[in-house]
Amino acid sequence: MIISHMYKFLFIGLPFSASSAITKELHSKYEGKPYLRKHSLYHEFMKVATKKERDYFVFAVLRNPMEITVTGYEKMKANAKGNFTNPDLFKENGGHITKNQRIRFNYILDNKATFQEYFLKFYSNPYDNYSSMTIDNCDFVIRYENIAEDYLLALNKVGVESPFPLPVTNKTVGKKKYLSEYYTEEIRKKAIYVFGPFLAKYNYFFPKNWGNINIPLSSTIKFNIMSILRKFNEKFIKKHSGRKSMAGTIYGDIQRKEPN
Repeated sequence: MIISHMYKFLFIGLPFSASSAITKELHSKYEGKPYLRKHSLYHEFMKVATKKERDYFVFAVLRNPMEITVTGYEKMKANAKGNFTNPDLFKENGGHITKNQRIRFNYILDNKATFQEYFLKFYSNPYDNYSSMTIDNCDFVIRYENIAEDYLLALNKVGVESPFPLPVTNKTVGKKKYLSEYYTEEIRKKAIYVFGPFLAKYNYFFPKNWGNINIPLSSTIKFNIMSILRKFNEKFIKKHSGRKSMAGTIYGDIQRKEPN
C-alpha cells in the first residue's frame, strides 16, 4: 500500500497485479510512501487513516483470475527468485509464502505436474481474491490488460500532468502467450464453474472460441456465500504480522528508507 500526501492518493497493491512495479514508480517519482503492509486492504487503511487521508483518491489494479492462476503456476514451477524454498519468506517466519503455496509448489515439483493436473487438483471452489474487498472502494480501477494506458490515466486524475510510462518488469518466466494453451478441453467445464462468478461480476469473459457459457447457479450461490465469509474473516478474525517486508524486496527496501 502506497500513499502520497503531495498528490493525495492511495494505491492498494493486490498480489499478481504489477503491485511491485507500480509501488516502485509511485515511490520514486510521485512522493509515494509505504503505508501498512505491501498488500494491506482498504478496511485496514480506514482503521488508522486520518480524516484528511480518507478523502484521498484510491486506485488499484484488477486482473483476470484465469491469468493470475496461470502466473501462480508458472512462478511455482520455476521457483521464481527461490521464493518457495526460502525459509525467510515463509508466513510463519513473517514472510508471505504460505504453507498452502508450498504444498502446491511441492506437488508441481514432485510430480512434474502440468497446469491441467495442477488446476484439477487444487481448484474446486468458485474463485475469489482480495479484489472483492478492494475494487468497490476505489475511485479508479486499472485493468491489467490495459495497464500502460490506465496507469497514466490514474496519475492524470490526481493532478500529474505528464506522468512517466510504467516500466515493464518482473515478467513470468516460461509463461505461454494464450490462455487456451493452459485451459484445454479437459478442464474447461471445471474452469467455468471456478471462474464464472468472478468473471461475470467484474465484466471479464471466457475465450470467444468457448461459445455460449452457462455459469452453474450452484457456483454463483457458493461464490456469494464464500465472499461474505471471506470478508468477515479478513475484517474480524485474521491477524497480520507487523514486520516489515523482507530486505532486498522493493517494498521492504522502501520501508527501510523511510523514517520510523
